[in-house]
Amino acid sequence: MHSLAIVGLLWCGLMAVSWAATTQPPPLIRTLSAGGDIGPQFKLNQDSDKPKEPEDAEFWHKVGLKQLEKTIKQAQRVKENSYQKKARNIIIFIGDGMGISTISAGRIYKGQYLKHGMGEEETLVFDHFPNTGMAKTYNVDKQVPDSAGTATAIFSGSKTHYGAIGMDATRSKKNGQQGRVESVMEWAQKEKKRTGIVTTTRITHATPAATYAHIYDRDWECDTEVPAESVGIHVDIARQLVENEPGNRFNVILGGGMSPMGILNASEVKTTVFEGPTETICRRADGRRLPQEWLAHHANDSVPPALVHNRRDLLNVDAKKVDHLMGLFRNNHITYSVAREVGEPSLQEMTEVALKVLERGEDSNGYVLLVEGGRIDQGHHMNYARAALHELYEFDLAIQAAVNATDPDETLILVTADHSHAVTFNGYALRGHDILGAANSHEKNDPMMYETISYANGPGYYDHLANDSRPQNSSNMWMPLKLFTEEERAAPTYRHLAAVPRKDETHGGEDVAVFAYGPGSSLIRGVFEQNYLAYVMSYTGCLGPAKDFDETCKNHKDTEDKREASAAKSSATVVQVTLIPSLVAVIIGHLL
Repeated sequence: MHSLAIVGLLWCGLMAVSWAATTQPPPLIRTLSAGGDIGPQFKLNQDSDKPKEPEDAEFWHKVGLKQLEKTIKQAQRVKENSYQKKARNIIIFIGDGMGISTISAGRIYKGQYLKHGMGEEETLVFDHFPNTGMAKTYNVDKQVPDSAGTATAIFSGSKTHYGAIGMDATRSKKNGQQGRVESVMEWAQKEKKRTGIVTTTRITHATPAATYAHIYDRDWECDTEVPAESVGIHVDIARQLVENEPGNRFNVILGGGMSPMGILNASEVKTTVFEGPTETICRRADGRRLPQEWLAHHANDSVPPALVHNRRDLLNVDAKKVDHLMGLFRNNHITYSVAREVGEPSLQEMTEVALKVLERGEDSNGYVLLVEGGRIDQGHHMNYARAALHELYEFDLAIQAAVNATDPDETLILVTADHSHAVTFNGYALRGHDILGAANSHEKNDPMMYETISYANGPGYYDHLANDSRPQNSSNMWMPLKLFTEEERAAPTYRHLAAVPRKDETHGGEDVAVFAYGPGSSLIRGVFEQNYLAYVMSYTGCLGPAKDFDETCKNHKDTEDKREASAAKSSATVVQVTLIPSLVAVIIGHLL
């Protein structure tokens, strides 16, 4: 062999040994710590004998305050002080399961449904909100979360376990008090604010329940669902709503879920039959009719409390006078809006009535309201893409109603999701093509048609599996889309294709968007832990744990007190000036 070739081989061998020696995957700690940029609250424990700090409420309290401090310092660095503005009212809109792909597809769906051009150029109301951020949604024990753990993070400021409601990661089946965390509704009521919840799901479902309940497991909505080991320790969610604060002090409770509350509409109509685990609901065995107990609890109101079960009665409520309103419109969830039953109110209508009940002007200290578009999530779980996107459209209408009815100088509006879904928005459909149609219908030589909206998993797998319809000598395991009729694909119960078979499609684990409008909205910026939202509401609304974070709440109160005193003095002066001519006339009359 030529000497130069030998040298070359030796050189390559040495380089290979050197390369192998220097490119072994470094230990995790070395990789993460090399840049010195590990999240400050998540220090890697190099001492295996030292116990890991528990991610309990106190842990997440520190995380929330640290994020608040960082955001405020960033604003101060550029001499921006809008973060100091305070909100009299707070409305938080939760689009359950409304991930980024759902927002993008939903925006196009809205434009095409309303026939506003091609669809892609359409806007959602919250697209115009001035501030946006991204929230990390994982639970303490799960990379991909559920609605109970995420709602607890949003409303209480403490991340927790998958399935836990109003309790931190120290929860116990054998101790109903252990790990309890207060919600923003409790903070608001301590400040004498009015409070309410509006949802398209059951009022005992995970997201609304996290505003008032404290329970080990989200599924314990009825007495029949509490396991024997926890009976007498944990009270079911429905009872907590009417027995305990803050639920029994809510001014507004609107949604579905008559069955967990102990009442049932035996003649309820189901024109369209939807499937899935969420279509079944527990029943009470204790014989209690909780809405009647709620009415009795508020029997001494100056205006009698209102209990309604249909759209007509809801819209006939004297909302500007009644102090407590409960509306239960279905045995289970309110029907998907794309197949709404006669007598069911829309989310927009419920939101409008709720705001009328809550707004009392100078006669109150403001309000905090949750509005949940809860069936976006449930549509995705069943791969019902049309139903899910129409729910987002209805959700957008409710947000528009709130924007129209509120003062942007007084009301902070937050719009976000609790988590995302395993739904994809894939290519390459032509501009203006039906968002629910085939992505490649224009590519005539493509052997397989596929939909723009599809799912990573779910029951749609079974609906699209080829079985005997697969062409001979074809590796394609999916049934051709052309075998579905237009009527079938336009039905609200049509399932889009899913790649992995599951009875119930899963959530997605990516960050979710947060949109903010009104006082304090500039605190929403960058990427943050989801529990930070509770601290934004606390700081901006001057309630709860961040109320005394700095002097801004005190300064705001002093300013408001001076304004009210000045207004009262001006009013008294006006009264005096108005009375003087009358008094003079009386005196002259006596003299004459």
